[in-house]
Amino acid sequence: MLEAIMEILRIMSWLGVVLGIIATVNLICGTIYNINDGQTFSWKKFFKGILKVVIFYISAVFVSVAFTMLPYINTMITDAFGVVLLSSELLNTLSSVAVLGIVVASVVTQAKKAFANVSKLSTMSSDVEVITWDVIEPEEDEIEEEETSI
Repeated sequence: MLEAIMEILRIMSWLGVVLGIIATVNLICGTIYNINDGQTFSWKKFFKGILKVVIFYISAVFVSVAFTMLPYINTMITDAFGVVLLSSELLNTLSSVAVLGIVVASVVTQAKKAFANVSKLSTMSSDVEVITWDVIEPEEDEIEEEETSI
């Protein structure tokens, strides 16, 4: 059982790396978009977003460990009481599918949020004047007006 839990924790650590990258992109793009949209930067809101990602990740790890322990708990119940609740193969399959589902759902959920913020950021327009290399020469009337005003 300990080996299976360590394997799940290893998988979930990679999930943490992926979620960390996606969450960083999500937070940075969302913050830049909100600041350019006229909202003021709030450390409270920023850390609240980080806390949500951490809670999301920790809960995914705990649920994965719980599903990994199901076949072993079933074996302990069978040994203690002599009653087979579900077959070990079924619980092993359920455990693997549940952990894979949690990993995929976590990445997809965070990636959708990050993609939405990146797309909002890419469609954002600015009111800043564009500087080009084109030289615009003033009209002759404007030159004469400047000379007469001097």
